[in-house]
Amino acid sequence: MNDSQNPVFLSALCIGADRFAALHPKATRDADGARVLRSVLMKPESETYVEQLRRRLERLARS
Repeated sequence: MNDSQNPVFLSALCIGADRFAALHPKATRDADGARVLRSVLMKPESETYVEQLRRRLERLARS
């Protein structure tokens, strides 16, 4: 978000393990909770950007 040339905006949802397990019973519990990140691409032509966004988010998460 702080990159003036190419910002990334995400929504974050933090949810406890019990609530997450109730919503997703097939998921394997391995933590006390989960953080779900969401980004919205509104235009159909943005579909080609999904893979680039995923790679960028992975780089940002590692730094």
